[in-house]
Amino acid sequence: MWGISGLHKPRRLTIVTNLGFQPPIRSIASMNKSALLTLLCATALAACSTTAQKSAATDQQSAVAQAPTTPIVADKMSAAEMEARKVAAQRAELAKKSVFFAFDQFSVDAKYRDVVKEQADFIAAHPNDAVMVEGNADERGSREYNLALGQKRAESVRKTLVLMGVADSRIEAVSFGSEKPRATCHEERCWAENRRVDFQHKDK
Repeated sequence: MWGISGLHKPRRLTIVTNLGFQPPIRSIASMNKSALLTLLCATALAACSTTAQKSAATDQQSAVAQAPTTPIVADKMSAAEMEARKVAAQRAELAKKSVFFAFDQFSVDAKYRDVVKEQADFIAAHPNDAVMVEGNADERGSREYNLALGQKRAESVRKTLVLMGVADSRIEAVSFGSEKPRATCHEERCWAENRRVDFQHKDK
């Protein structure tokens, strides 16, 4: 038989059971920061998207509100330019029509009354219009005499315009004498072209 002292005492086995895993505190904090950053980025992107949409909508509304303004102004300018060109063309046509006189005469012949009437009608239709009547003479006679004769012819046409209803303040009568010939030959056919009154319309 074995002695009591020779027997081995049985060893106690301790089993440790880990019922739940707890991650390190540092890992949890890191995960929380990452999630927070992700949330903040998503919020910022949503805010930017909303702001961009509002800005685009505002710009579109502003463009729609302003769009009709420019064409209207352009149309008005275009109409004004067209009217100005029309008036200029009419004035150019009227400037081609003159009143002619016999040698050494300054009375307006009846056959030229229609020419004067056309000038008067244009002035009446355009309140901002004025006219310069320019008296001329042929080369025969002295410079002083021809200037005086040209002035008499211009004054005669001016009086006819006034009788047709044109205000005297809208008419200016001047003389060029023989200094502004239309034809330059030294015979009657050219002299007849130079004994005349011309019309130059302008703004008052």
